[in-house]
Amino acid sequence: MSLHSANGARLDFDSRGCSSAVVFPVCTNPLLRIGLESILSETVFVVWHDIVDGFSSLPAIEDESSALFIIDANSFTSGAIDLVRRLKAHAPAARIVMLADAFDPDIVPSAWDAGVHGFCLSTQKQDVIVKLLELVMLGEAILPATIVLPIAGTGAHTARHTPEEGTFDGKINGHQSRKLSSREAQILTCLRDGAPNKVIARKLNLSEATVKVHVKAILKKIGACNRTQAALWATRNVSTAVT
Repeated sequence: MSLHSANGARLDFDSRGCSSAVVFPVCTNPLLRIGLESILSETVFVVWHDIVDGFSSLPAIEDESSALFIIDANSFTSGAIDLVRRLKAHAPAARIVMLADAFDPDIVPSAWDAGVHGFCLSTQKQDVIVKLLELVMLGEAILPATIVLPIAGTGAHTARHTPEEGTFDGKINGHQSRKLSSREAQILTCLRDGAPNKVIARKLNLSEATVKVHVKAILKKIGACNRTQAALWATRNVSTAVT
């Protein structure tokens, strides 16, 4: 894909052999592009040097599978859904993420149906945002718990997610996984959000050594080989992984 970011970086392969993804900021505020460049520096993402402030400003895309549109929902309070549909028609294989300070639960289903692959809160930490975008480019559909739970309703959330006797069940590859303790469930949720051990330890008031032990136990119980697989598993099983 012969595209360049503002700093001249080409679409390339990183040291892990992963193809870079080109991010197209869809907004009316030039500061968003600058912010994305800062957040996504030293990642597999390169930011397109112009913002897409309307459908007419969208450049031609040769490799749609490596393209990621990030729509600033605050810039298109009216017409955002129509913009998503037009982007999908223009580049069907591209991925689309909607960014906002907060999401209206009434809008999310319509945006989802229109073709949005992920919803990202601008208030999330940098490492969480990067992980979310990576998961989207891997083909995952991302709906943060802060969006899912209001749509589901508090009663439904309580019924599904209240652990019984400090444990909850989940499935992987169609098979029942071993029960996780409520503490392991909390840590798994943190892994899903891309939090490193240091952050998890601080959030849960644990030592990093204790977190490492829990992570090792979680990987064994759910049949994951590493933290990335655990995060993917938690994302697919969000209805059981959120506590």
